[in-house]
Amino acid sequence: MSHLDGSYAVNVSDVRDEVVPALSDLTASLIDHDDPDTVLRLVTAACTRLLGASATGVLLSDPRGGMSVVSASDERSRFVELLQTQADEGPCVDCIRDGVAVTTTDLAAEDRWPTFRPAALAAGYRAVHASPMRLDGQVLGGLNLLYLEPASLESWQQRLAQVLADLAVLGLSQETGPARVHRLTERTLTTLNDRVQLAHAVGLVAGTLDVGVDVARTRILDHAREAGRPVRDVARALTNGEIEPAAVAAAR
Repeated sequence: MSHLDGSYAVNVSDVRDEVVPALSDLTASLIDHDDPDTVLRLVTAACTRLLGASATGVLLSDPRGGMSVVSASDERSRFVELLQTQADEGPCVDCIRDGVAVTTTDLAAEDRWPTFRPAALAAGYRAVHASPMRLDGQVLGGLNLLYLEPASLESWQQRLAQVLADLAVLGLSQETGPARVHRLTERTLTTLNDRVQLAHAVGLVAGTLDVGVDVARTRILDHAREAGRPVRDVARALTNGEIEPAAVAAAR
């Protein structure tokens, strides 16, 4: 990935050194049948480590209609993803509808997406790359890479982004045979419900500890990792009072 003004470029040798550990983490998570949220967090980390993305997000076609945000690396990127679903426009929406990767190297120079474009610029993002997420020939969602500066992806980086999108799909649907699409639909609904539960827990922790929502989310995720518990279980325990918000404050 290179910035259009030449101010920054990903060091290929650095990426080469990072590819093996990043993909090893992802494949190990798939082999261990980790929950989808864990796999999506590893995909997010890989997008940052390997492709220099400032933030990431995942949209999935909602079986109930429309599209839904199932993963975002922070609240600012979550807002941009939600904007695409509400405005029904944007790179990831086009990516899912057309089944092809969609890239904008400089949003400021774009004439597409009249609602999405100015709001994304106001949020600080200047470039977006969306890769389709496919299962059994169907496009089920899209992986968004968001950049704070104008940027273009080289062909090998676009292929790597597609690999990460494919691994995200595997994390959401580790099943064989004709039942896979049905199972993914079920998992999508579960993931959406888990997201709502986590959002409630984040708000509770943020309000109680007087910290920002991104800090609260990180502390919950760190606590879940240290405790060896699924994030959904920790979020549920926080919202029903089994865990006090102060308990996650010590997460490192």
